[in-house]
Amino acid sequence: MRLRRRLLVYSAPAVAVALLAAIKLFSVVLAGDSAADAFADRDGAAVSADAAILGVVNVVEPARAPFAAGAAAVLDGRLEDADSQFADALTRTDLAGSCPVRVNLELVRETQGDRAAAAGDRERADERYASALAVVDAAPRACFAGNTDPDAQRHAIRDDAANRLAAKRTALNTPRQATPPPPPPPPPAAPPPPPPLVATVAPDGREIPPRTLDPAGGDPLDKLQQVLQDAASP
Repeated sequence: MRLRRRLLVYSAPAVAVALLAAIKLFSVVLAGDSAADAFADRDGAAVSADAAILGVVNVVEPARAPFAAGAAAVLDGRLEDADSQFADALTRTDLAGSCPVRVNLELVRETQGDRAAAAGDRERADERYASALAVVDAAPRACFAGNTDPDAQRHAIRDDAANRLAAKRTALNTPRQATPPPPPPPPPAAPPPPPPLVATVAPDGREIPPRTLDPAGGDPLDKLQQVLQDAASP
């Protein structure tokens, strides 16, 4: 009897641990499914609550709690927190099962780079793009290029990730072309030609050459020549 009591007493911690493990397994399934549903509904508060449940005894699937916390941060627009949580989840995941974490981490870092580029912070943008590209390069086969995602949009985004990031880095580091000056204005229109000169006829039928200048204005030399011509006329 005494031995039986001892066995029960000594085995009590093991029973408690086993019970906790069973509860944890059950809660992981429930909270994990709930977090997925909440994320689909864009309910950041619910995803955060589920992440807290998953993190209580983060032993069975240690990556799920930071993964859910990262998803909640994305919904709240907290990209720095999302980057930290997904990076933590990646360290807790083996290479073969790391694809979902890597896809989210790449998209978060690429978005951070886009925001930095829009704000004119080219150094920060390039660092974020390079960091996202490192996640892609270290991914298992068919995680990005050649993936089999059934969603057409996600498939395209994942498949083109490496090329897209490389193109953004190239564009970011290419000096901008100087804006050419505007073309000069067109020259002013030429004045219309003067009306043709009409000769006059004197009373005796002799033709009088037309005057080329107004007596009130014009070039002095032309006026002098006109006066001399008029004086020479009989």
